[in-house]
Amino acid sequence: SELGRQFRDWCLRTYGDSGKTKTVTRSKYQRIAEVLQGGSGSGGGSGGGEKGKFQFWVRSKGFRLGNGTREATKMGQVVVYVPVKTGTGADGLSEPEGISLKRVAVVEDFFDIIYSMHVESSSEPGKAPKHAGQKKTYRAIAETYAFLPREAVTRFLMSCTECQKRMHFNSNGLEPKESEPPSSLVSGIIDYNMPLTSTYLKQMKLRVMNSQDQ
Repeated sequence: SELGRQFRDWCLRTYGDSGKTKTVTRSKYQRIAEVLQGGSGSGGGSGGGEKGKFQFWVRSKGFRLGNGTREATKMGQVVVYVPVKTGTGADGLSEPEGISLKRVAVVEDFFDIIYSMHVESSSEPGKAPKHAGQKKTYRAIAETYAFLPREAVTRFLMSCTECQKRMHFNSNGLEPKESEPPSSLVSGIIDYNMPLTSTYLKQMKLRVMNSQDQ
């Protein structure tokens, strides 16, 4: 869909290899897997010093190979996990304290990962799929994946037409139409690292309306 294409483009611009962010692109993922399998992880172009730093980073993070899903194993795909310290996080989202293995999320797969956690298909034929709330979506992703920033999840939720209707959030204060894209003014002032609380959304709505008046 158009939403998927736009979101993937944004992810690559924001979290691509040139972005210097703490995320993992597909090429970086493959280099990590190569190191874990006993290779150099050079990716066909890194110098000796850079290669050594990358290998040190992979080992210091504790990355490890896993079997993954049966489908991934059949297709010969390597699944990489990383140990993550768990406990109470933002918005009161919490897991039992300790260390948990999370699957490494790949930038190019962010849309599919978030969509699969956010949209719940109905078992009843012809019934529209349900959209999980923001906390449930955040929690489902955090419990399973690492290296997927909250910013990306928030941006996805703000781009989701169904969720916009539920939040009644639009640049003119009205409920958006089914085909209406997110306001460019709204997306320009939203801080995607902030939790999507109703108070924050009201503040943003006022800022948008004030900007329009000016």
